[in-house]
Amino acid sequence: MSTILHPTTTPDSTMLSLGRWQAVLATTAASVVGNLAIYLVALIAGGSLEVIDKGAAKPISASGIVGISALPTAIGVGLVVLLSLRWPAMIRVGQVVGAALPLLTIALAAMADTDGITKTALILMHVLMAAAIVAGLELLHRRVVGRANG
Repeated sequence: MSTILHPTTTPDSTMLSLGRWQAVLATTAASVVGNLAIYLVALIAGGSLEVIDKGAAKPISASGIVGISALPTAIGVGLVVLLSLRWPAMIRVGQVVGAALPLLTIALAAMADTDGITKTALILMHVLMAAAIVAGLELLHRRVVGRANG
C-alpha cells in the first residue's frame, strides 16, 4: 500500500492575514488610534489645533479626529469588503483608491489657515490614513488569495 501526497498551497501559518470584517475593524482602529496619537503629539508640541475659517477660529477636537478618521475608513474599507465577496480584485482597486483619496486631500490640509504644527499634524493624519487602508487591505488580500489557492 502506498500513500499519495497531494501538494497544497495553504498560506504560511506565520503570514499575518485578516478576515473581511477583521480588516474593517483593524483598519479603522489603526486609523483612529494613529490619528489620535498625532493629535496628542501636536497638542504637546504646542500646536493651536485650530483652523481659521472666515475669520473665526474653529478648534479641532479629539472627537472630531475620531469621527473624521473612523467614518471614511470604515465606510470605504467596508465597501471594498462587500465588493470583494463577488470580485476579489476589488481589494487591489480599494488599495489604490483608499490611498489616493486621503493623499489627494492633503492639499486641503496644506492650505489650511493655521500654524505649522497643526498643519503638519493634519498632513500626517492624511498620510497615516492612506497607509492604514493600504496595509489593512493587504492583510485581507493575503487571506482571500490564501483561500483561493488553498
